[in-house]
Amino acid sequence: MKQSSLAISRRSALAIGCAAALSFAVPARSGTATPDPYQVLDAIDVSNPFDWIEPIATLWTRGDRLQAAFWYYVFQIRSRPWAEADRQRTGGSGAAALRASITETLGRPINEWLGSDTAAWKETGLAAIAFERRLGFHTGRPDGIDEPTWLAMNQTARATHEDDFGALWSQYSFAEIEDMRRRNGLYVGPLRNPGQPLRW
Repeated sequence: MKQSSLAISRRSALAIGCAAALSFAVPARSGTATPDPYQVLDAIDVSNPFDWIEPIATLWTRGDRLQAAFWYYVFQIRSRPWAEADRQRTGGSGAAALRASITETLGRPINEWLGSDTAAWKETGLAAIAFERRLGFHTGRPDGIDEPTWLAMNQTARATHEDDFGALWSQYSFAEIEDMRRRNGLYVGPLRNPGQPLRW
């Protein structure tokens, strides 16, 4: 098994046994303290987007929610081709299943929180899209996929995410989204406890 596959396997622990309060089961780092999340998020040698999950969860749990939301959206773009490759190779039992679990355990609370302020939600999503376009692709790729194919899959995932995000705002007005939230018993208003200002 290649290094990228091993890394994804290790990160499956992040999606197992998550409590309702989002208390992640974070893999141990050889007995050392968890580094500042930006040591990982700013690193240029990250092999795949699943390396970002622990730092994103750390940002969220320490109260830097806007930062966590921004990086989670970057993760969503970058992890999409990994999930697609997994569905093609295994039927979705690896990276696709892990991504789906992360979407539920980490993405759901982030979206519920950020969605209270529709302008901030849209702004953060667009900022993540613009930032992701400027990033170099990860050094790793799934087994059995050559570099040109992998590049094309990443570009397709990027375009699809941008189209999907744009479609949301074309389909619904801010007022309609706010009404849907109220009907579902969700808070509508300025972001609560966003933490540090957005940086990237």
